[in-house]
Amino acid sequence: MQISGCHSLTFIFRGQLPSSLKKLTIWDCEKLQCLLDDNESSTYSSSSINVNSHSSHLVELMLNKCPSLTCLLLPDQLSATLTSLEISFCSNLTTLVLPATLKSLVIDECPELTTLLPRDQLPETIETIEIRRCGKLESIVERFHNNMALYKIQIFGCSNLKSIPDGLCSLSSLREISIWSCQDLVSFPKGGLPNSILEVSVVDCEKLTALPSRIHTLTSLQHLFIFQCPSLSYPEEGFPANLSYLNISSPNLYKPMTNLGFHNLTSLKQLYIHELPDAESFHEEEMEMTLPHTLTWLWIENFPKLKCLSCKSLENLTSLECLIIQDCPELTSLPNLPSSLLELYIYNCPLMKEASKRDKGREWYKISDIPCVNIDGKFIYDP
Repeated sequence: MQISGCHSLTFIFRGQLPSSLKKLTIWDCEKLQCLLDDNESSTYSSSSINVNSHSSHLVELMLNKCPSLTCLLLPDQLSATLTSLEISFCSNLTTLVLPATLKSLVIDECPELTTLLPRDQLPETIETIEIRRCGKLESIVERFHNNMALYKIQIFGCSNLKSIPDGLCSLSSLREISIWSCQDLVSFPKGGLPNSILEVSVVDCEKLTALPSRIHTLTSLQHLFIFQCPSLSYPEEGFPANLSYLNISSPNLYKPMTNLGFHNLTSLKQLYIHELPDAESFHEEEMEMTLPHTLTWLWIENFPKLKCLSCKSLENLTSLECLIIQDCPELTSLPNLPSSLLELYIYNCPLMKEASKRDKGREWYKISDIPCVNIDGKFIYDP
């Protein structure tokens, strides 16, 4: 059942729902205050409204653009069967009670939301959590406890989030965690991440000072994405050896580059390095680094002082197929590139663009045999 654009509607149902109803979607109902009419009672308990708690088999509930909804307290007949709950653009929602049977939770653009109930722990059945743009939410719950089914956590744009719940390391099924634009987040909980983790993304968390502890020991971790975290210190022990994708970004990264141990990442396929404001050359003697021979894709971006890409190990990357160079306004020359290279993209590098002109530029001979060369969005072999 879908209910949309009913602006005088204040509640959805009284008594029992049909047992056949599996999914209920409510969209753009300006005056909706609750799901259940409670004029005769001050509570939402099943006893006060005389319904059979087993009469409903509702599995999915979606609420969108209901600005009068302030507190979602689900009646017992719903919370006994509900596995998927999605709430978005409910601008005045402050409190949300989670059903004990819940598997999937999505909350988006609820800027007044402060509390998830119960506070102490999530439903044991929970599998995925996605919370986006809830600016007043300070915590999800106190700790993860017996959440052995949880495999995905995504938190985006929760600027007041102070901490990630304790017990993160105990989530034996966790595969992915993404934390984006959480400005007040300072650290991850003690114990780090479980060894089941495959993907970690941390973006735009300006107060975050450290990655999860013992991250270098995570043998399962394949994808690590770090971007725009200016206070972050990278682990002295380096990164997990089994990484296949690594994205690192920090204005303070240049000196610690010596400890990152890229040459130890023997499974690395894709490497993205962003924002090294003091680096004038990408030179392995200077930076004491060697790129792994397994690389197939390399992206270098935002090196404002970079003049020379004189990296000998770049020529020896016999598996490299794609090279992207972006926002390097002082760059004037390239090293000899590997014969395996199939694609070269250059963006916002005006001196390099001039040096790469067809049949005229001094760097032309280095790129003329590459099948696809694109400079500022134009294929260089076009007339």
